[in-house]
Amino acid sequence: MTFKDRFYQSYASTHVTHRKGEAALDRFRAEFPVWDKHFGSLLPADRNARILDVGCGRGGMVYWLAQRGYRNAEGVDLSAEQVDTAHRLGIANVSQADLTAHLAKRPHYYDALILRDVIEHLPREQAVHALELCRDASRPGGVIIVQVPNAESPFFGRIRYGDFTHEIAFTSSSLTQLFNVLGYQQLKVLPTEPVISGVRSLVRYGLWTMVKGFYSLVLFAELGRGRHIFTQGLIAVAQVPGTAPTPTP
Repeated sequence: MTFKDRFYQSYASTHVTHRKGEAALDRFRAEFPVWDKHFGSLLPADRNARILDVGCGRGGMVYWLAQRGYRNAEGVDLSAEQVDTAHRLGIANVSQADLTAHLAKRPHYYDALILRDVIEHLPREQAVHALELCRDASRPGGVIIVQVPNAESPFFGRIRYGDFTHEIAFTSSSLTQLFNVLGYQQLKVLPTEPVISGVRSLVRYGLWTMVKGFYSLVLFAELGRGRHIFTQGLIAVAQVPGTAPTPTP
């Protein structure tokens, strides 16, 4: 048993719960405005699209996808404890599986794959292999959506070192390099900025705009150029080569 196997056996009880609280559907619903903003426009328009949330944890995003009308959304996670939690909450289509074994059995199957807070857990070679498997498990024109810690953030260490099983953080440049080498197309790298859903979040967004401006000015003073993302997380979305299938009515 590796140290990660040991950690993942009790991942929910020793790490997730004390950070996010006990799993509950209303807690997931509170995240919907954020997921709508950050991920909603990146997904296929076809509600019959096959979507897999890789490393789905307690199933919150699978639940969100189902609530948004995606009839073929599913999730897999290595942690039996987290999968059991999803089942206890009544979230269907969540199963325990290793991403390598699961994807290898499903060539050209999915229209969209989501890896939210997943590949930072993998050593570099395994991260490359995982994204190769994602590419091969996707239908032509399918999309891959990845969220990772942003090493360009002034506070990136909160996420990078906030989980003992994390291996790496990324920048826009390293993500671009990785996806280009693997043959993905139309890559976009996006920030995980605060989402306005009320007065408090409006204030947060205003403060964030000022903070972002300050750090942009600092780097402009040093470099004189460039587009920089300072949020603690990055979202990358890329397309698998080929033409996306026509949506099913």
